[in-house]
Amino acid sequence: MKRKTLFLILALTGFLQYACKKNSGGGTPVITSVRTVDSTKRDSFFVKAYPGTMIVIDGNNLGGVQAIFFNDTSAFFNPVYNTSTHIIVSIPATAQTAATNSKVPSILKVVTDHGTATYSFTLVLPPPFINSISFDNSGTGIFINGGNFVGVTKVTFPGGDTALGFTVNKAGNQIAAKINPLSNTTDSLRVFAYYGVASFPYPPPMTISSITNENGIAGDVITVTGTNFVNLSSVIFPGNIAGTNLTQTSFSEFSVSVPPGITTSDYLHINGILGTVASPQPFDSYITHPNPGYLSTFDVQYNSDNQGFVGWTGGYAPAPATAYPNATGSVAFLTNGSPMGANTNAGSQGNPGFIQLEPQNWVSNTSASVAGYNLKFELFVAKPWTAGAVWVFVGGWYNWHDYAARYAPWETATGGVFNPSGWITVTIPISAFTQLTGTGTSAMHQGNVESPNKDNNAWDLQTFPSGGAHPVKFSDFPTTELCFALLNDGGTAVPANGINIAIDNVRIVQGQ
Repeated sequence: MKRKTLFLILALTGFLQYACKKNSGGGTPVITSVRTVDSTKRDSFFVKAYPGTMIVIDGNNLGGVQAIFFNDTSAFFNPVYNTSTHIIVSIPATAQTAATNSKVPSILKVVTDHGTATYSFTLVLPPPFINSISFDNSGTGIFINGGNFVGVTKVTFPGGDTALGFTVNKAGNQIAAKINPLSNTTDSLRVFAYYGVASFPYPPPMTISSITNENGIAGDVITVTGTNFVNLSSVIFPGNIAGTNLTQTSFSEFSVSVPPGITTSDYLHINGILGTVASPQPFDSYITHPNPGYLSTFDVQYNSDNQGFVGWTGGYAPAPATAYPNATGSVAFLTNGSPMGANTNAGSQGNPGFIQLEPQNWVSNTSASVAGYNLKFELFVAKPWTAGAVWVFVGGWYNWHDYAARYAPWETATGGVFNPSGWITVTIPISAFTQLTGTGTSAMHQGNVESPNKDNNAWDLQTFPSGGAHPVKFSDFPTTELCFALLNDGGTAVPANGINIAIDNVRIVQGQ
């Protein structure tokens, strides 16, 4: 009995010694190199990397890992991916670098149950870059927009004049700097950071981001927004006609009156001390309504000669459109002839609640990407808009089941009331259209609630579809008919005639 007991003790001791030896990795842990996880680049060894990078740590006796540190910042690791010779781990995105702490140890440390291995390893950051520069409204400072603004040491203007002061936001993508008035040459502004230098032409050029009404008529006051509107001298309209009553409210906004005598379409040209900039889109394009792209000016009802079509359900205001003043000829309009309760689908608000257009050519190359293209139209709000939405359907006559976009500007307007003065230009990205999959929607079909919407017919929908795919190319649209329709997809009822809006100059354009 004693001999059996002694044998069991010896056997157990041997097993424990074997287990301990296996756990310990067979000796002192050692790191020999660090490389990429890409198996095709196994010879890509390095001693520097960006935080957030996934790496492979090579070495010996690396089993039994308990912790991994990069510059004393603990890294998460999955033991399943570790062996005695390889460790796969992601460098913590929060690991400190010399840009934020000049005393970082620049050490990679692997702690195992049988010892610690260290390796000289430096964490670096990408160099800074600048996308744009804009003046603030005081005229004494600028905003530098870009990225990787970590460890910025100074900002210099042309000639080497240093900014009088600067601050970097928490995201590291914008610098607010005080202008050095001695800088009066044209060269480059530079941002010096721990890991590089970024430069950008200075003074920065003017840019235009939006025009309140791209199809204004004589006497209309339009507002232009953008950047770097410094000491503007003139705004030139089509036909080389200067605008009047130029009023600059800030370096990012000004207003101007549309002059009389415009007989053609062309780009606006803004002139100032920083040079000249042209508008992203032609002004008064309704005069020429170029093809492809122009879908309707509504100037000829029931006509498909690049003038579109207003179906029997759509309201039509012939020229002059006295109900919607300063229109560019005839317009179509939407109003709910009947009350719309909460989540009311498009088929129940009464006429004239639809504007249906004949198909037109959107682009010459349907294999082109929709990226950077927009649906634009002018809009007139005849009474304050506080509930309900306009959906823009793509499909076919009474069979609108392909794509839809939604427009409800009152939701983000001050006090929930959208009531602009005069005509405005609306822009909807083509990429914002959503396929009517029916998922996550409810519909009224033959008087009954149907969820999800089985036939994907936009006429039936009560809530905007979620989860549907977005178009990638223009060929994703099987047809180019459009329909503007009033719905109430919210929880607030809309009384009869509670919405009254006019639409004109429907077009597809490239650019903002």
